[in-house]
Amino acid sequence: MSLCDLCRNIPWENLPEVPEHLPMNSTGHKYIQPVMHWPAKDRGHPHHQSLDALRNSARSCALCQLIVSSAENVEQQLIELKPKWEAKEMMEYGWPTYKLFIVKRREGGDGCWVMSFVDGDEEWTKRRKERGDEEAWIIAALGLCVRDGNPLQEVIQGRPVENDARSQVVFGRCRRWLQDCSNHPTCNPAETLLPSRVIDVGEFGSPRVHLWEPPEDTVGQYVSLSYCWGSPMSFTTTRATMESRKAGIEIADMPPTYQDVVRLTRELGLRYVWVDSLCILQDEHADWERESARMLSIYSNAYLTVAAHRAKDISEGFLHSRPKRSHVELGYTRSGIHGKVLAFNLPLREELIKTDYVNLPNEPLSERAWGLQERVLSHRVMIYGSDQIFFECNEGFRGEDGLNLDFRHACAHKSLDGTDLEEVKPWYKDLSPNKRPKRDTLRGWYDLLWEYGPKKLTRASDKLPAISGIASLYAEKIEEEYLAGLWRDQLIEGLTWQSLRWRRASEYRAPSWSWASGDGIPGSGQIADYTELAEILDAKVVLKDTNPFGEVADGWIKLRAPCEQLYLIMDDWDPEVKGYKYNKNVKVRTGNGNPKGGFSRFDFDFTAEDAPQEAKKIVKSLEGVEIYALFILKSHGWNSNASEDAGYHALIVKRVEGTENYQRLGFLLADKDMIGKEPGKEDMGSFRTITLV
Repeated sequence: MSLCDLCRNIPWENLPEVPEHLPMNSTGHKYIQPVMHWPAKDRGHPHHQSLDALRNSARSCALCQLIVSSAENVEQQLIELKPKWEAKEMMEYGWPTYKLFIVKRREGGDGCWVMSFVDGDEEWTKRRKERGDEEAWIIAALGLCVRDGNPLQEVIQGRPVENDARSQVVFGRCRRWLQDCSNHPTCNPAETLLPSRVIDVGEFGSPRVHLWEPPEDTVGQYVSLSYCWGSPMSFTTTRATMESRKAGIEIADMPPTYQDVVRLTRELGLRYVWVDSLCILQDEHADWERESARMLSIYSNAYLTVAAHRAKDISEGFLHSRPKRSHVELGYTRSGIHGKVLAFNLPLREELIKTDYVNLPNEPLSERAWGLQERVLSHRVMIYGSDQIFFECNEGFRGEDGLNLDFRHACAHKSLDGTDLEEVKPWYKDLSPNKRPKRDTLRGWYDLLWEYGPKKLTRASDKLPAISGIASLYAEKIEEEYLAGLWRDQLIEGLTWQSLRWRRASEYRAPSWSWASGDGIPGSGQIADYTELAEILDAKVVLKDTNPFGEVADGWIKLRAPCEQLYLIMDDWDPEVKGYKYNKNVKVRTGNGNPKGGFSRFDFDFTAEDAPQEAKKIVKSLEGVEIYALFILKSHGWNSNASEDAGYHALIVKRVEGTENYQRLGFLLADKDMIGKEPGKEDMGSFRTITLV
């Protein structure tokens, strides 16, 4: 099929660029991807000026077919969402005009974005005109790649994704990635100590591998495997099977994921691989406890971590056939070199929010808590996704199809000097030099908690163990005591986490004041400028075993802080009413304050389907119960609309029945008007000394 005149004349080498400093915020939908505040005069290179014109051209133009297939996805998603915004269940979107224009792909590789401005209702149009700019949507995103041997192969990095991940072309690409990385000044892998047990994969052609316990202080290079176990897990090493595993394991008897990592390890020219279910005795808790506490060194010292992201269990493997992509051949010239390139569709959400490429939110392993720790602790990771293979190291994140980003997923080893933090946090440069490294390091910790909180666990009790390796590394960096997920020196700030899509676990695994007592996002982070109102008198956790970052049996914090009794505001509260999900939270007030000066957030998932029922349960459980706001810090600059430029952060607590201890129920952020006075300044008798459990 040929190309239309508009597609044939796209100036690939001289396409206009996306204007600088535009906010890139995803809607959360797969296809609706707006770029706000687009200058009205910057319309890029013109293309078809209506959806009908694009559809008509697609009958005979191969590139228009690619574009219209993406445009139809956008159109269909809008049609599906429209009833929801008409019912006021969500914000209203505009509608693309489909007066298309083309700009250069913003970052990540070769290609372009096909854009359209958007029209909305009268109020929407009025706001747009007042701003003097437009809202532009990505209607299609096109990547470019070439085959090996193409004259353009030195300037176009992408290659077509081979259908079979077991092809020698693909293995060769993986070997080149590793070779290139070995020359990176920030990577530079070296031989390290081998773990206490590894699988020796032997030579090519051998039908067997065997478990090996190397002598202490043996150095070498090994692969570590990150994967989803699935259930039940039967192919393991136990005390009874260990000797037979040492004698040899038939590869044909191994689950597909294990067979694949053996094949890949051999193809990469390496000898050893570490697999947790085979290298840790699964029927001995002491062995599991000892080896799980070494996760930091196991994944940190690995020459490469192979992450089987696409497989939901060990029966699926990861050296698989990938979905076939549609490519359109185009004439292309760059730097005086002429040849043919292949254009293909790119995912719209990932193109707008590049971190979604890196985070792989739709892959099975991305949902697992242990998988996150294994990735964060690894220096280099080969990621087997559903659509292609990715490689990440300290130089960035690459894909087979040419994706090339200059950042990677969070890595606990990549040192930061704080210069990036100065750019986004003006208050950071005001910190004394001795506090900067700790502040910067903890910023990474809080970012990880947002990602870690909702990850899944087979055993709920692993909530703290599954991040213990990361915690141990942070403890070494900041030289602070770890308390069930919080840090002693930053304890007051750490207590201000909020429950976002979070619910408390049914069985005890951490004190109520710890985010680890539940599952979901603990909305936490660094508060720019604050004054502590509470004083920590004592804090302690009782561990279940010898791992200081593992499971806890008990824990408490004794503190002194301003305290005010709270009252539920039941007027007009109905969690069954559709609308803004946050309104499932019942509002609170103090004895003489204005409830409009802040918000409360009880510890439950107010976005879940059962949120109305959970909210009612909370209210029912508090009938006849006194609840209090324990004000622990005062932040500055929290709300420009508040009567005073200060916010008071408090824990909502109640007394544990039959004891003198208190437990956390939620979080409160208030201004002085909501409280009715300034905590810590008036009525010093309101200070209380309590113990949180």
